[in-house]
Amino acid sequence: MAENNNYGPNYIGNVIRIVDSRTILVDSGNNKLKKDTYIQIYELGPEIYSHTGASLGNYEFVKDTLKVIEVTNRYSVCQKQDTRTIIKPSQWQLTLSPLLSESSETEYVPLKLEEKDIEPLNIKDPYIRVGDPIKLA
Repeated sequence: MAENNNYGPNYIGNVIRIVDSRTILVDSGNNKLKKDTYIQIYELGPEIYSHTGASLGNYEFVKDTLKVIEVTNRYSVCQKQDTRTIIKPSQWQLTLSPLLSESSETEYVPLKLEEKDIEPLNIKDPYIRVGDPIKLA
C-alpha cells in the first residue's frame, strides 16, 4: 500500500460521497478492495512515542468500520452493518411492575492510576466527512 504522508502507511483511499445514513462511496476499486471485506474511516492523530522516545507512528482514530458491498474498477460502495435492539416496554409490563420497564447499566471499573499521568488523545472531528481517509480493517 502506498503511503500518503498526510494519512499514514495504512491509507488506501478517501470517502468521496455520503449516499445515506449507512452507505458511502470510496475512491478505491478492485485493485485495493474486495467485496465482503471491511474498511475503516479514520483520522490521523498525533505521533505516538515509546517509553524510550522512539516514534511508533501516528495514532489512527477510527471513526467507523464498514463492509464493502460492491466493487468496481475505480470505486467501491461500503455500508455500516451494525444493528441494535430497541426494547419498548409493552403496556402490560408497565402495569405489572415498574421494575420490568427499567433498564440496567454497566459501569466499567477504572484502571489504578494517578490522574496526572492521563494524556488524552485529542480528536479533531469524530464525524465522517467527504475526504476522510480509509484503510483496511
